[in-house]
This record gives sequence, C-alpha cells and structure tokens, in this order.
Amino acid sequence: MEGFDPAINYGPNDAGISALTIILGIVGLIAISWLFGKIYAQVAKFFESNNKIDS
Repeated sequence: MEGFDPAINYGPNDAGISALTIILGIVGLIAISWLFGKIYAQVAKFFESNNKIDS
C-alpha cells in the first residue's frame, strides 16, 4: 500500500477555496490598499494645513 501524500491528493478546492474566493481576496486587497492610501492622504493634508496655520 502506498503512503498518503497530501500534496498529490488534495487541491485548493478541497480547502473550500474557489476561483470566486481568490478573485474576491485580490479585489479586497486592492480595495484595502486604496482605502489606506486615501486615509493617509487625508491625514497628511490635515497635518499640512495645520502646520501652515501654526506658522
């Protein structure tokens, strides 16, 4: 009897991962990165305008 090799006998779909899940994960990462950039820009703009008022 041959030994059980999970790398051969299991694939991504066995873990419940589908193409839709992968696509949604990638889109989610892009959206989170974009949102972080927007928040960073607003915070930078706030501190920049606050610094000009203090000068």
